[in-house]
Amino acid sequence: MKAFIDFLPVLLFFLSYIFYGNIPVDILSTLNTFFSSNVFSPDGTGIYFATFILMFSYSIQFLILVALKKAEKIHWITLFIILIAGAATLYLKNPFFIKIKPTIVYFGFALIFLIYQVWKRESLVKRMLANHVNLNDANYNFLNSFWIFFFVFSGILNYIVASLFEESIWVDFKFYVLGILLPIIFILINGIYLCMHAIILNISY
Repeated sequence: MKAFIDFLPVLLFFLSYIFYGNIPVDILSTLNTFFSSNVFSPDGTGIYFATFILMFSYSIQFLILVALKKAEKIHWITLFIILIAGAATLYLKNPFFIKIKPTIVYFGFALIFLIYQVWKRESLVKRMLANHVNLNDANYNFLNSFWIFFFVFSGILNYIVASLFEESIWVDFKFYVLGILLPIIFILINGIYLCMHAIILNISY
């Protein structure tokens, strides 16, 4: 359930882009008035409306997490990046800013895991999983390196698709590949590795 809730803004972004042509003109006119622009054109692409929906939905999700006292640092960072990239996209009328948002987030994750490893001389993965699985330091360090590789790889892949392919292809890529396929592969690889090397201590749902 938590994974679906975290994924919901991405789903709304995708649906907003796909069904942009069905949005009433009055709603688009209201948004144009609010932003003092004509970026939400009925005849234009849906990327700007989808960007607005992403900003709005994630902000609501974040406020709910804060109210429930479940907001973590990653939620603060992600909100900041979404709002900055989204605002730049809408006001500068350049969708590339929102396209590289995933790359910034992934690179940020990789940097956090790397800095923690160097600074604390301990893998961040160990801190996250130590209460649930029992691994030796070599295995934790391997997982930490794998997570860094995954984030860097995903960030580079997003940048390539955002830069070289059409907008509609990138939207599909963001939803199906970055949002579904790669996370599933990532979870499966981690699960297999843990089954091979770890002793499960505690699992909380």
